Amino acid sequence: MKRYWLEMTSPDHAALPENTVAVLPVGATEQHGPHLPVGTDCLINSGIVSAALNKLGDDVPAVVLPLQPVGASQEHLDYAGSLAHPAPDLMQSWTRVLDCAVRSTGLKRILIFNSHGGQAGLLATVALDQRVRHNILGAYATWFEAGYPEGLFADDEIRTGFHGGDIETSLMLALHPELVVMENLGDFRSSVDEIEAGTQQLSANPGGGRVGGLGWKAQDLNADGVTGDASRATAEKGRALLEHTAASLAALITDLANAPMPSDNWPPEKYRA
Repeated sequence: MKRYWLEMTSPDHAALPENTVAVLPVGATEQHGPHLPVGTDCLINSGIVSAALNKLGDDVPAVVLPLQPVGASQEHLDYAGSLAHPAPDLMQSWTRVLDCAVRSTGLKRILIFNSHGGQAGLLATVALDQRVRHNILGAYATWFEAGYPEGLFADDEIRTGFHGGDIETSLMLALHPELVVMENLGDFRSSVDEIEAGTQQLSANPGGGRVGGLGWKAQDLNADGVTGDASRATAEKGRALLEHTAASLAALITDLANAPMPSDNWPPEKYRA
């Protein structure tokens, strides 16, 4: 079964089952410190999607749209190699791709699958827009919302090591070890704890009782543009996380393939003009 949009013929697309889930992978091209490539978010996204597809049964139709490699990465633009779209332009780009996919195939179930934290807040708006424009199921997910296997990563790393630390470096060691510059691994301490020590409600990473977030640039948290202890990373941890996250994505795709469609008969008669 062909699963990738770019590998399918036009007749293949026309013959897709009605409950096919179209997955739009959205990544980023941005610095990940001195040890990881600028394509880390894209490579992680592709690795998780590939592993998830291997877990899907043949009775779950899904097709993967072309990866969108440039994201909302303005916080990294002071570092060489980083690319970015302004958020409104990026949302419009995603929308145009999805509009074409829906119009050209009649697909009614879409999933935006994200691997860059800096654009996670844009996903729900685009998914809702697809629901409103096309009366389809519009869903979204960011890979790290699946959580982490118990005991795999330290609590402080999960809280503040969200860019190029143990978590992402472990995944890259599992997926693309040849691209990890091992001699540059280190403990890239985040200033999140320092910021929170002098404030009551302000944080660079709000939540857990902190309501105020900062619009930070990468260097505000660490001069190397990394947050987290990459020296703790191992391929074994990366493989365990990949398995965990891929299973979650496969279950989500299955949920969407089996979910009932929104009603076309709306609004009820009493609300109609």
